[in-house]
Amino acid sequence: MNMISKSPLVTKNSKLTPNKTQTGWHYNCPEGLLGVIDNIKDGIVCRIKLQNHDKSALPPSDVKPLEVVQLGIGAATGSLCNAIFSPSEDTALVMKADGLMITPKPNSDGGNSFEISCQGPLTITVIERYVSVHCGYPWYAPMDKTVFKRPLAGWCSWYYYYLTITEEEVQKNTDWLAANLKQFGCEWVQIDDGWQGRGEGLGDNRDWFTTCEGDFPSGMKAAADYIKSRGLKPGIWCIPFTQSDEALFNKKPELFVRRDDGTSPGAELDRYPDDLVYQWPGLYHIDNTSKEGHEYLEKLIHMLCNQWGYDYLKIDGTSVCSIVHNHYRKNLADPSLDGDRAYRAGLEVIKNTMGPERYLLNCVCGCGWAGFGLSQGMRTGGDVELSWEGLLNGISCTLDALFLNTIAFYTDPDVVCVREPLPFEQAQLWATFIGITGQMLLSSDKMYELPESRVELLRRIYPVADIRPMELYALDPNKMPQVFDLKIDIPHIGKWDVVAVFNWEDEDAEYVITPEILGLASEEWICTDVWGGYLLDNEKGRVNLQVGAKSCRVVGYWPNLGRPQFIGTNRHLTQGSDDVSALSWDGDSLILSGCSQVVGGDPYKIRVYVPSGFAPCSKEVNMVGNLGEMVIVKDSNTAVEWSIKFKRLA
Repeated sequence: MNMISKSPLVTKNSKLTPNKTQTGWHYNCPEGLLGVIDNIKDGIVCRIKLQNHDKSALPPSDVKPLEVVQLGIGAATGSLCNAIFSPSEDTALVMKADGLMITPKPNSDGGNSFEISCQGPLTITVIERYVSVHCGYPWYAPMDKTVFKRPLAGWCSWYYYYLTITEEEVQKNTDWLAANLKQFGCEWVQIDDGWQGRGEGLGDNRDWFTTCEGDFPSGMKAAADYIKSRGLKPGIWCIPFTQSDEALFNKKPELFVRRDDGTSPGAELDRYPDDLVYQWPGLYHIDNTSKEGHEYLEKLIHMLCNQWGYDYLKIDGTSVCSIVHNHYRKNLADPSLDGDRAYRAGLEVIKNTMGPERYLLNCVCGCGWAGFGLSQGMRTGGDVELSWEGLLNGISCTLDALFLNTIAFYTDPDVVCVREPLPFEQAQLWATFIGITGQMLLSSDKMYELPESRVELLRRIYPVADIRPMELYALDPNKMPQVFDLKIDIPHIGKWDVVAVFNWEDEDAEYVITPEILGLASEEWICTDVWGGYLLDNEKGRVNLQVGAKSCRVVGYWPNLGRPQFIGTNRHLTQGSDDVSALSWDGDSLILSGCSQVVGGDPYKIRVYVPSGFAPCSKEVNMVGNLGEMVIVKDSNTAVEWSIKFKRLA
């Protein structure tokens, strides 16, 4: 895709000649234009902000505008978008014009063309190597979704049990997950720190070839087998680049990174200029550049994956790996490799031993970004905690790295916890945030003790929806955006928005949401309270929302079609993007019909808007004002065809 030497836009005005600029193209069309950009197979519509000092796009107002973060499912677009990005080419086309609209037009070969319309002169800036150079991630590689088409969804032991996890508790939580969340899309059970060595301690307990027999008497293979026997998939945590076995360190000096005097960088608590503690990951650091280091990593990963049967590895402490190898580069087996390349050498051994069918989560926690292209998931921040301050850790790291989610890898903002004593409103906010951003989803509570109201929050965010970022730049964690607008456009189903409004403050607040701030047309809209399942009053889409302190509201925006129409389900926060596979309206027979994937034992609620002058014929549809609701219950997960007939009122 060469957009510099040749204009990417083909216009319907044959007399319009594009002008070459230093950074792209300018189209001098005072009245606007209509054209097409073709041959961008994996192109996505997005918004890119090039310059922080460019205020031209901001509306003239004394009122601070709400910060809106856009996300998308399907062919989603909106008038706030100004760019097309190709992940495979790492190239962005950033456009500027009055009344700009970029509309995807899927091709028969699975690619996209893009219709470009505007109401004045158009400038296209071509940015090659957008992520790798412009955003500062030199190891960028586009994500391969061949095996893992969605972010991982499951359960992690750490944030309830910490180092006290046991075989018995793994089994109890596995049994509960299999009975209560597996049918909703929870697939994985991940055992975190505490299974190895003596089951406790920090860098002095990193002997991965020794299992804590007191906590896991049947061994780690048996734990994996038990998880599989319940229809779930096993995952395990480790820090592969470190050890705590002193005998091994003394026996095989060539296996480890060493100081000039032969001691280990992690042998004592030692702080370096970047303020990272070398000792926590492990007392002894594997030399990733040595033949012995590669053999060690192959042996370890072979044991975890092939012998024990774990199909998901969460590797930790990797943020220190590059630093250790860089700091002691002259003492490595291959001093020609800098820290990042030594780190990648180890990652390549791990991933090659795992194979493409297994999931690798790399806990970079803001460092160690050289793992692009070798990890399906990247943990992007520090640990969360069961508190308001703790959950904000997951929010801030999301803002910094969300634009990389599904583009380079699946971002992991750490887990979601919904148990008490966290107030319900904060648990709902946390679940909503993870659900609407489409990142990795791992709950981490003592699952079999959760009350029904907290379980219900999790049911509505499993599985992870097929969400992509539409803000292709790092967001400012200091600004804490209030509005996350998930735009959904699914062929033969429809277009709608799911808008989460977050109040990060200590006081209740009122927010005014309008179609304009969401990049929607100013027309008639039907608005719903997603968590509450009821209609919201609105005037041409203007909604006044009262949002409690440290809580959120979620609003569904549906274009008013002027006849009975589908306006969502209770199955998932996304209101039908995954569960509804077909939808049609027959204007002659006045029948609304569809096909939905329902969860066994879970009352499936289909919601319809019935305008004045119409009424449902069936008593199965319960009416409250203009909102109709039909409930379907099945014993097991299955596809259900449904229909609702309406009549006109005299």
